[in-house]
Amino acid sequence: MTNSAIRTLWTVIGIVLTAIGVVGLIASLGHLAGVDNTAPLLWSGLLRTWRDLDPWGLVILGLLGVLFAWLGSSLLGRVLRARRYPVLGDLDLRSVTGQAAVTGPALPGATRVRGARLVRGLERDLARDPQVRRASVTLAGTAPRPELWIELQLNSRAGLTAVREHVSAAVERFRTTSGLAPRRLEVTARIDTARPIRVH
Repeated sequence: MTNSAIRTLWTVIGIVLTAIGVVGLIASLGHLAGVDNTAPLLWSGLLRTWRDLDPWGLVILGLLGVLFAWLGSSLLGRVLRARRYPVLGDLDLRSVTGQAAVTGPALPGATRVRGARLVRGLERDLARDPQVRRASVTLAGTAPRPELWIELQLNSRAGLTAVREHVSAAVERFRTTSGLAPRRLEVTARIDTARPIRVH
C-alpha cells in the first residue's frame, strides 16, 4: 500500500467517524427529524433481531472483530515498518546538472523534485509490463549518484530475459528524465513463492 493510499484510507475513516459523531450529536440534541432523543439507544426491534440471530450473532460479531483487528494491525505495520534503506530526500536539480557551483543569488526557476515522486514514477513504469505483478523501488544515497534497489513480483509465466530488458529500459528512462545515474543498481525478482532470484 502506497503512502497516498494510506492517506486516502485514513481520510475516509476520519470522514466516516466524523459523520457518525455529528449525526449522533444532532440526534441527541433532538434536531434530527424522525428521531426521539428520549428513546433508548438499543430499541426493542434491534434487541429482538439480535436475539433471533442467537448464536450466530456472536459468531458474526467475532469474525468482524477479527477482520477489523487484522486490517488495523496490517495498516499500522505498513505505516510503522522501518525501511530497509535510507530514503533519498528532495533533489535540487541544479546540483545534478552541475550548476550548483554558480556563485551569487539562486537561479530563477530552480526545481526541487521529491525523491518519493521519482520512486513512484519508476514503480509505475516497471509495473506497466503485464509480467510484473508489483514493483517496489528504493532510492537512497545522494545525487547525482544514488543507489537504486528494485524488487519485482512476477507472475509464474514471466520470462527473465524479457523482464531484464524491460527493467533496463525503465532504468534508462529513469536516468534520462531524472538526470541521476545510479552508482549501484540491485534488482531482485520473485516468482510467486519461489526464492528470490537476481536478474540484474
